[in-house]
Amino acid sequence: MFSFVAIGRSKWLYDSICTLVSNGYRINGIITSSTPQEYRKREEDFELLAKKLKVPFFKVNSLEERNIEKICRCCDVAISVNWVSVIQKKHIDWFNIGILNAHFGDLPRYRGNACPNWAILSGEKEIFLSIHLMEGGKLDCGRVIVQKKIGIDTNVYIEDIYAWAEEAIPQAFLEAVKRIEVDPDYYIKYADIKDDASFRCFPRLPVDGFIDWTKSAVYADRLIKASGPPLEGAYTYHEVEGKIRKLYIYKSRVVEIESKDLAMPGQILKNDVLSGESWVRCGDDVLSLSECKYSDENEPFAPGKRWKSIRMRLGVRPEDWLWKIWKVMENA
Repeated sequence: MFSFVAIGRSKWLYDSICTLVSNGYRINGIITSSTPQEYRKREEDFELLAKKLKVPFFKVNSLEERNIEKICRCCDVAISVNWVSVIQKKHIDWFNIGILNAHFGDLPRYRGNACPNWAILSGEKEIFLSIHLMEGGKLDCGRVIVQKKIGIDTNVYIEDIYAWAEEAIPQAFLEAVKRIEVDPDYYIKYADIKDDASFRCFPRLPVDGFIDWTKSAVYADRLIKASGPPLEGAYTYHEVEGKIRKLYIYKSRVVEIESKDLAMPGQILKNDVLSGESWVRCGDDVLSLSECKYSDENEPFAPGKRWKSIRMRLGVRPEDWLWKIWKVMENA
């Protein structure tokens, strides 16, 4: 019976294990590590799944840990999602065929981290999921076995991509395993990191969600869509009654108007009680905000229903902020 080991983290890996097992494939072990708080499946869930399936469980940060090699050497393949480090050739060679990795990117394009987020920011029309056989010591390259894609437009948020992936990744792994079970040499293309089309995406941090209102509404809209839940969200600062508050923006759209009105970037142009939208001036156009949340509040709100005045401006200049802090310290 064709067998596999699971390596990595996330609900995507968890569901992929269940999909392969339910389709008759034998699992020999689960290898995971500590997970960030926002993950929907944590190491405890993988441990319970391993107990249910009666297979060895490892919570480690390295494949060098004792007894891992033993469970891998008798397997045909491994499936991997979001492992903590680049896997080396000697680990891949433990398996009869190799290690299948799920990666967001039309390999060799979009290698690395936060690829669907970068794709939204770059204005891509499609986001790809690639299942590929890993190469030792290299990042996101090798024989691509299966590819799936989802079209994206100005209405798609990162949470929509993640929701699509919950079904796409397990099914793509199943399709890939079926293909290499029949033909271990099968692939649809080879992703070469030396290809002229290849480029790497680097990690994004929560601070990268800061909105610069001097840039275009198109860019601000993409940033909001790429940074939203389950991530922390794109944000700005807003001075309310002399207090500076951090404001997360979750939903937006670009307003297609050519205005002759003069306004500084960040200026609120109107608040619409009926739609709940507030319009804000960007560098050369207008962005509509429809869902926001202050960092010190629990619930999001429709700004057009809450904000009553257009004598408001989003964004606080660092110089002014420092001046306020200085005056507080001076008077302390």
